[in-house]
Amino acid sequence: VNDEVEEIQGEKNNGKIPPKYLETFKNHQQECNIKLSYNAQNEVKNAEFVKIELQKAKQELGSAVELKTIDDAIKIFDYAGIKAEKKDNRLVIPEYKYHRLGYSQILDYDDLEIDENKLFKYVNEIKGNANFGGSQITDLGQLQSIGGDADLCFSEIRNLGQLKSIGGKADFSYSEIVDLGQLQSIGGNADFSYSKITDLGQLQSIGGYADFMDSQVTNLGQLKSIGGKADFSYSKIRNLGQLQSIGGDADFRNSKISIDDINKLEIGGEIKR
Repeated sequence: VNDEVEEIQGEKNNGKIPPKYLETFKNHQQECNIKLSYNAQNEVKNAEFVKIELQKAKQELGSAVELKTIDDAIKIFDYAGIKAEKKDNRLVIPEYKYHRLGYSQILDYDDLEIDENKLFKYVNEIKGNANFGGSQITDLGQLQSIGGDADLCFSEIRNLGQLKSIGGKADFSYSEIVDLGQLQSIGGNADFSYSKITDLGQLQSIGGYADFMDSQVTNLGQLKSIGGKADFSYSKIRNLGQLQSIGGDADFRNSKISIDDINKLEIGGEIKR
């Protein structure tokens, strides 16, 4: 019988020992004479290394982790390798994605007890792509625009805040978002499949392909144009609202949309019904 501990888990169940629990675990191991497998020993070594890096990071960042000012946010972004610029007392950043922190790129925001939502509240514009996978952000706050693609698939975001435009494609599939808020335009493709969104609200234009297949969308809101193809097959949409044009093919198979509604549209490609 193998009496060695094979794996050690923290709150995230990711095989990583949180630095704050390292000494507690080591004391418990010694007191109870717990044997560790080769894999578990490596987890302890990694945690010890992370603890050293964490101490260095805390010394360098100091009180900036409390995020009381915009300059604190700039310092945190810089430590994450993101060049933030001030604009009207808000920040413009080139991109956003889940970043590892520090010189060894092994720390995350949780390690430093940095509130990612509090950090993000200073951001007004993202010039390039925004990938929120792995992020703890739940609210986009005062963010006005994303210049590139917005990947919200499997993200924790529930509120788009003041976001008005996405320059590239937008992936809402498997996200927690139910309301598009103030969003008015998407420059590229828009994927609503397997999302929780029911109403497109103030959204007026989608520049590329629009996928409503297997979505919960029932109301197109103020949507007027789709620049590329549109897939309404197996969707819950019953009427096209203010929609005027579809630039490419339009698939209405197994949808609840009437032929009268379809005939009112300007469609640039093939119609599938």
